[in-house]
Amino acid sequence: MPNDTLHQRREVIAGLAGLGAVLASAVACAEADAPADAHACHAMKGAVPAPRPSAAHKRLIESTAACLKAGRFCMARCTDHLASGTALMADCQRAVMNMLPVVEATFAVAGHVNAKPQDLKALAKTCAQFCRSCAEACEPHSAHHPECKACEDACLDCADACDAVAACRERGGRVIA
Repeated sequence: MPNDTLHQRREVIAGLAGLGAVLASAVACAEADAPADAHACHAMKGAVPAPRPSAAHKRLIESTAACLKAGRFCMARCTDHLASGTALMADCQRAVMNMLPVVEATFAVAGHVNAKPQDLKALAKTCAQFCRSCAEACEPHSAHHPECKACEDACLDCADACDAVAACRERGGRVIA
């Protein structure tokens, strides 16, 4: 091994060791300054805990997660067909490509449990429309491909959950059934 390479490795190792020592001392200092109750700082800052999600809200989170999973498998099936030169599933792939980011956004916003109710309801309404479009595109293939059937079913379930949230009343800064 050339001497220059060995010398550079030693410099990197020494630098990393120094960085580790600095980080360790920073953590020790932070722990020394921390209050005895680790959550005491919340009261000092006036933080308000997020409200507990309603049953409809929880169903939205669960159905979007399932829709994302099924959609990704469906997308893989469509991609395989398109890669083999079969354009039969092009519409299905387009629909799932457009559905996935909308459902991903809905999953993320619903999962934070802190969005304004009117914003969550508007997003859920949009998500329902994208899910229905995807289910419609999957339907012709669902008898032949289990991935398309699973995506169709998950999209329809997600659309129902989205409709339920979009129709919910609001109380105390949260969506209620």
